[in-house]
Amino acid sequence: MAGEDSIVLGIDLGTTFSAMAHVNRWGKPEIIANSEGFPTTPSVIHFYDRESCVVGDEAVKMVVIDPDNVVRFIKRSMGEENFTLEFYGKSYTPQEISALILRKLKDDAEELTGETIRDAVVTVPAYFNSAQRGATAEAGQIAGLDVLSIINEPTAAAIAYGLDRIGGRRKLLVFDLGGGTFDVTVMEIRGTKLTTIASDGNAELGGKDWDDRLLNYVAERFYEKFHMDPRDDAAPYQELYERCLHAKISLSTKKRAVVPVNFRGQRMVVPVEREVFEDLTRDLVQQCEDTANIVLEKARLRWPDLDDVLLVGGSTRMPMIRELLVKLAGRDPAGNVNPDECVALGAALAGVFRHRPDHPALQSQRRQMQDRARALEETIAEEEAHAAEQPALHETDKGVSRNQGPKRAAIGLAYGGHVAQEALGQQQMSEDTYPPAEGELPDDAIEQETQPAFSPLGQAIDRRPDGQMWELPPVEIRDATTHPLGIIVLDKERKERVVELVPEATPLPHEYRGRFAYAYENMTAVRVEVTEGVGGTRDEVTVIGKVELTGLPPRPRGTPIEVIYSYGVDQILQVRVIDIETGKSREGVIRLLGSMSPEQVAEARQRTQRMAVD
Repeated sequence: MAGEDSIVLGIDLGTTFSAMAHVNRWGKPEIIANSEGFPTTPSVIHFYDRESCVVGDEAVKMVVIDPDNVVRFIKRSMGEENFTLEFYGKSYTPQEISALILRKLKDDAEELTGETIRDAVVTVPAYFNSAQRGATAEAGQIAGLDVLSIINEPTAAAIAYGLDRIGGRRKLLVFDLGGGTFDVTVMEIRGTKLTTIASDGNAELGGKDWDDRLLNYVAERFYEKFHMDPRDDAAPYQELYERCLHAKISLSTKKRAVVPVNFRGQRMVVPVEREVFEDLTRDLVQQCEDTANIVLEKARLRWPDLDDVLLVGGSTRMPMIRELLVKLAGRDPAGNVNPDECVALGAALAGVFRHRPDHPALQSQRRQMQDRARALEETIAEEEAHAAEQPALHETDKGVSRNQGPKRAAIGLAYGGHVAQEALGQQQMSEDTYPPAEGELPDDAIEQETQPAFSPLGQAIDRRPDGQMWELPPVEIRDATTHPLGIIVLDKERKERVVELVPEATPLPHEYRGRFAYAYENMTAVRVEVTEGVGGTRDEVTVIGKVELTGLPPRPRGTPIEVIYSYGVDQILQVRVIDIETGKSREGVIRLLGSMSPEQVAEARQRTQRMAVD
């Protein structure tokens, strides 16, 4: 077991750039520079032979020279099923490619700190689904890391920004526009609790989309003059992309930039005004504005209700984005946040808060948090007492939920496909026929308890002015689900529909228990298809995985089973399907689409360890 002062590497695994940080011996989070001395590392890989690759700035230099052996933007492919890339006769999944980036970060951190690093907290966009989160955890395992937890990027940024504000009370909007993903999250700091209130986003919207608009504009100007398109060939395309990227960055500080184009012996310089660039991307900015307003609506807040607005991700440096937030919020965003580094810093802090609760360097910070929290203690107690007098919360606001729909539904596998059936009114499905299992209360008699979604910052003890002992307050980091989860069943007419089991914005961790039943006679296997997203039909949601329970003795139609959804703080789903009839707890393990088996992860780890990663 790792010591309390051993390093937990906080990693921001970004679409275009990645960063890493740790909490130093004085309790301060700090960025760990890569071996080239830079605080961020481009998430770019160049394979230069079958067993060797280079990651980072050197790989970027090869984008134009050897584009066919360069990978970038792999984050956008995380969690995709049957997605592989081939280099020098070897196939790589997105997990394996991401693992090479993580391996580079791990090796550089070990070289700088002189310590062996095993533990890490890795960040993902808040709107990543379960498959994408699971793939990220697998990438860490392949890189030789023990991924202690997966944390949302906006949550990490809020932790870094709010460290000196823990113990106070503030509402934050985190606007996270990275190179390839976009999230907006509203969080609240209340005493020593950091809670996600609402979140939304687009895992396929980011700075690259602004780059592509500029590239297309420049390429079209070139085509108008020479009737040739530099986008048609890989090497000229990559060269033009790099030039447009630099022009975009220049337009953040200048009113005008120029993009030189050289293709098939023809040369042209295309000037681009900032106003033109803003016109080209106005609809992208509108998407950002719409998402921000949707999140505030979900949180039941108005812009004046916010205390701070945080800009995260390098793409927020574009003036059009800052101007958008000023227009919406009516004030400037927080100015003391480094958009490239704050996510990694927050991940490192989360690693200590959750997994190193007695880190010796945090004593002074504990005392400061305690002082601020104590000042708010009376106010918070009064508000909680007032809230207790209000009507009870809906069950899904608590730590365990029960199906709010039909009492029973049939579900099963007849080895011809998934089948499920609601069986209301049928004798074999009635409550009289199937009373609660031994030790189980009826649905309306269940007392549900909220499970805490945090690890204490420490049970350290301090002395009060009267000489008595204080127990210092724990720091709670509490996220919420960003996608609703459900299950595919058949209604009593045997038509497919989706039953939502875990709603969006459910506090984590969360567990759902529901009763279902066999749909056919003499079934010996059950399959549960797990869905993610909003909708009532298969076409409206995403089937992210399935659980199969096989080898059961033949059962009559209507035999009950129990489905348990466990959704942890990582927002990685675990599903158990339990055969109630025999009294034996048989568990099925979910296989997320695009995921790797433990054997595949182990094999990929061995392959990665044999590769030279520069």
